[in-house]
Amino acid sequence: ELLVVIAIIALLMGILMPALSLVREQGRRTACAHNEKNMGMGLFMYAHDYDGKLPMNTVADRWLFDISYSTADYLMQSGGFDRHIFYCPSWSQRDRIIFWRYGENLPAGTPETYAVPEPTAVATRKDYHRIMGYYYFIDIIKPDGTHWPNPPMSPDGQPKEWVRSVISTKQPPAMVELISDVTVSDGPDRDTADFSRAIGGCWSRWQIYDRSNHLKKGTKATGGNIFFVDGHGEWRRFEEMQHRWPWQRYQNPCFWW
Repeated sequence: ELLVVIAIIALLMGILMPALSLVREQGRRTACAHNEKNMGMGLFMYAHDYDGKLPMNTVADRWLFDISYSTADYLMQSGGFDRHIFYCPSWSQRDRIIFWRYGENLPAGTPETYAVPEPTAVATRKDYHRIMGYYYFIDIIKPDGTHWPNPPMSPDGQPKEWVRSVISTKQPPAMVELISDVTVSDGPDRDTADFSRAIGGCWSRWQIYDRSNHLKKGTKATGGNIFFVDGHGEWRRFEEMQHRWPWQRYQNPCFWW
């Protein structure tokens, strides 16, 4: 009888565990959407004070989840939140001090209690960047004062739009992405690409792979939350996403949304 009871419990656990996992992931998706909405509200509050203009990103390169220290300052001051909002709860490992203070080249084993003050020089904060848990489609201005010349591309070769102002966009605001979950892969083929192992800046520095926020079966993307310039958010299934843009100098990572 004891063996029968154990077998029944094991069977029930096998049935319930996948369902519980789905419930937990749904909760993380909801929290993720709230993160994007709050960050978007922070950008809108900044824009309200500057005639609709958004703070420009000042990083020299163009990884879609890189934000300069100074741009992050504007977001945090406008929204009144801490650094953890910049990271999707579905991949909490990215919410680490080494990513948050990437520009300072901290060792991989730096403890989360690391309390050495950040550099305060204005030029340094414009140059150093943080690795975030989301894509930001705000306009970028390079140190020489020019704008980044290559916006992310759509599959038909038409350029997407970096957002400089929330009141002046080329497309209707409801169609212009402002913030998105990270969906990144090691190649452009949706069927064979690995979305948990995209070699990039983290790999070269710490031997840590970049990966997508929301995964199924460990390596395949499920989709991501996207926040738009008109203030609405939506969940976009991976089947609806496109391979938008590869990093220029390497075959990967490949960015999807």
